[in-house]
Amino acid sequence: MEQGVSELIPSKVHASYEALLNQIISDEGLGATTRAVEEALKSSVVYKEWQRLMPCLRDVPLIRAYRRQGTEIDLSGVNQEVLCNGGFLRAGQILFSGGAFASEEVEITNGPMSTTMHPSVARWHAKKVNGQIAILKIAASHSVLGFVYRVTGNQMFKHEYEILLQNNLRLVQTSICCVGEFQVRSYDVHPYTAETPN
Repeated sequence: MEQGVSELIPSKVHASYEALLNQIISDEGLGATTRAVEEALKSSVVYKEWQRLMPCLRDVPLIRAYRRQGTEIDLSGVNQEVLCNGGFLRAGQILFSGGAFASEEVEITNGPMSTTMHPSVARWHAKKVNGQIAILKIAASHSVLGFVYRVTGNQMFKHEYEILLQNNLRLVQTSICCVGEFQVRSYDVHPYTAETPN
């Protein structure tokens, strides 16, 4: 008590993910809501366990290189490491992504796909490319594999709370709206299966 304590942030419940994004966007990604989401992620037992189950980056060299260099590497090799080392996401898991989402159905066939647990990170990426924010909902359990990067230790970009999803996904739009300066598209995430012609 003599040392003083940090300011206690009152909890606030948002009615929807769009409402949460609205608060983060209006704060330009820097306010109390962003900090509250970070604290919730850092204290989540499930999120910590998910990270613990992932191999160290030195043991997945292509995933490590992807994080440092982006798409300028062997994407099929990165995807193979996600398939071999990732974990299945449960139905209803929400992720965010900032980028170019200009259609009602998006096929990810040149992935893997970078997503984040933190909406503020998606906001930053959307702003960087003058794009949209996607709210991604896993449609069915045990259908999509993801590699979660750790948010502790000595590594780059741990502030991004990144989840790397496997290649071959189909995003099906469920809603679209404008939140602040951004178009926000909500998608259900399904595994992609190429339809064979008759």
